[in-house]
Amino acid sequence: MQRQLIQDLERYLQSLEDEEEKITALNAFRQILHEYSPFKSQPVDCVLWVKQGAVLPNDYNPNNLAPPEKRLLFT
Repeated sequence: MQRQLIQDLERYLQSLEDEEEKITALNAFRQILHEYSPFKSQPVDCVLWVKQGAVLPNDYNPNNLAPPEKRLLFT
């Protein structure tokens, strides 16, 4: 049954010609798999694809320390 599902899924994805349709389908599959995942409490369990224009940069820099944290390094 599992092999049949995988083959059906492969055929379905191959039948989609538009990239947007493929992304929508893959995201839908990921979301349903996430519902049954033993790791669904983990943030990386359900990573969805979005268009690059929908992602906004931030100014977070993990190499910068807040002054109180920096002082701790000198003691």
